[in-house]
Amino acid sequence: MSSFDEIQNREAGLHKKLSAKQMGMIAIGGAIGTGLFMGSKFAISFAGPAVIVSYAIGGLIAFALMACLAEMTVQHPTSGSFGAYAEHYISPLAGFLVRYCYWACIVLAVGTEITAVADYMKLWFPNVGSWVWIGFFSLTLLVVNAYSVKAFGLVEYWFSTIKVFAIIVFILLSIGILTQSNQGMTQVITHLSGHGGFFPNGFSGVWIGVIISIFSYLSIEMIAV
Repeated sequence: MSSFDEIQNREAGLHKKLSAKQMGMIAIGGAIGTGLFMGSKFAISFAGPAVIVSYAIGGLIAFALMACLAEMTVQHPTSGSFGAYAEHYISPLAGFLVRYCYWACIVLAVGTEITAVADYMKLWFPNVGSWVWIGFFSLTLLVVNAYSVKAFGLVEYWFSTIKVFAIIVFILLSIGILTQSNQGMTQVITHLSGHGGFFPNGFSGVWIGVIISIFSYLSIEMIAV
């Protein structure tokens, strides 16, 4: 038995209960979330109109990493994912560090998303304290994840679908705003070139935007996990 077979047997406690369409929507929905809806405003504040370049670079990085991860997943299909790969190809310590770094990253990401939800809810319920929404949605998240994998897949599928439709609506609304008058494209060019130019904060602002954009792409690796 090879060393990876031993790792795979150890990770065999998890079972495949998600359908292909659920995993597909989880992957798509992972890139459409707090990082995009709320985090994009921070990226824009640093990069200005060049935030388009920031997200393009971040997308290329995410694509390259996911392509590599897909190759590894096909070669070594196991629930341990990149933690198991690091353990197999580098060392058990590397596998340990990768797993717990990823765990810490996800914990912090969930915290930011729950906080963002509280900010969103204040638009409709301004008099309700943020701690109420943070507690409510945290409890709901724990219940859904603890109940069953199928429940998690169902909830993720429909919420991801809603996010996809929200993006489509935003795109259609923006097209409508730009085409409702003859000055639409002129205004776009003005906004892209005015207020300090396309790179108002130089390439340093673009690279800060890249960091924020990579946070937006966080969770697309969930399908491999």
